[in-house]
Amino acid sequence: MAADSAGNDILAVGVPVSGSIGFAPYGTTIPTPASGADNDLTLDPAFVKIGLLKEDGGPQFAWAADGDPITFWQEGYSIPSGLANVTLAITAAEILAEQVREIIAGVTPDANGYVEIDGGGHAKRWVVFSEEIFKNGAIRRRVAPLVTLASSTEDRSERGGVMGNALLFNIARHEAVNMKHFGEWVLPPEA
Repeated sequence: MAADSAGNDILAVGVPVSGSIGFAPYGTTIPTPASGADNDLTLDPAFVKIGLLKEDGGPQFAWAADGDPITFWQEGYSIPSGLANVTLAITAAEILAEQVREIIAGVTPDANGYVEIDGGGHAKRWVVFSEEIFKNGAIRRRVAPLVTLASSTEDRSERGGVMGNALLFNIARHEAVNMKHFGEWVLPPEA
């Protein structure tokens, strides 16, 4: 990717066309920085793709500093608190799929397709891996080694429309990414 004479690079613009997101049990080995950069990456088979997402329901990572910074008597000097709220939001379209129902309930539905859901949440933890493929051929991958479900909000049931479920996850720091929240690769378009 190279900038033009005005300093702009049209190939650095992200226009997503496809991708996927997979969940694996907490503790599943994540790709190394080198293996994650490989175009032919093979994930641990423990990762289960959540399936189709709504058109506007692709992965949305968000992070913001939390807590008051430590300020000093001299003006202009401060240290961040180090605390942060880091989240991942997606809107699953395959709301009837077992893997989506398991994320919401924290347990696998039984042989009858029955599951009991506690609105207060559950303590199940996952590793999450997302991959976004852009129109220009670039790929962005992210891995978060410690993710928990924060909330689940169903779309209103509308005749003839795709009913999604907006899932919001909290992402915690983890030693697998050097006490950061997640790792990220950007693979440039192949020549």
